[in-house]
Amino acid sequence: MIGEGPRPGEVQTFTALYNAQFDRVYRYLRYRLGNPVLAEDLAAEVFSRAWRKRDTLLPGDAATGWLFTTARHLVADHYRRGPDALPLDTVPPERHPRGAPPEVGVLLDERSALVRRAVAGLGDRERAVVELHFVADLRHREIAQALGTSEGNVAKILHRTLRRLRAALAHEEVTDEQPTGQTVHATGERR
Repeated sequence: MIGEGPRPGEVQTFTALYNAQFDRVYRYLRYRLGNPVLAEDLAAEVFSRAWRKRDTLLPGDAATGWLFTTARHLVADHYRRGPDALPLDTVPPERHPRGAPPEVGVLLDERSALVRRAVAGLGDRERAVVELHFVADLRHREIAQALGTSEGNVAKILHRTLRRLRAALAHEEVTDEQPTGQTVHATGERR
């Protein structure tokens, strides 16, 4: 009810959830949005909604699943709203290597673009599983909660999707002619 404060233990429980999950939610949102400031705003909104739902929010993996489901919906709402959205292939400046030779940065940007294009070509469910696993660092059980499916299904989707991504990336070779006449592929292998 309005005017009632939190019940005993609610603040500590919520603080523990926030401390355990905020960085993961933020990382996921920053990846999806390519904008650290917007990611902070949406992460704050995720936890604001979680606080309002604290009476019905279950602990553990169910809470993690709820947080990431809410984050996914906020991202979808953001992109639905308008033209201020950044493309997913935007690489934030803090992701660029510091102190490395420029060609290393270019190669990393090319690899990153290849991976992002390959991931963007996945179906919504496959892309969500990959992003939640590798960007948000969620376990299969947490992903299953977020997507409303079983752990076994998450494992199967992830396995098949990674196999498809490897095959797609193997066909997308980034080459750079070296002065010796050798070609350096995205894997770093010289041919």
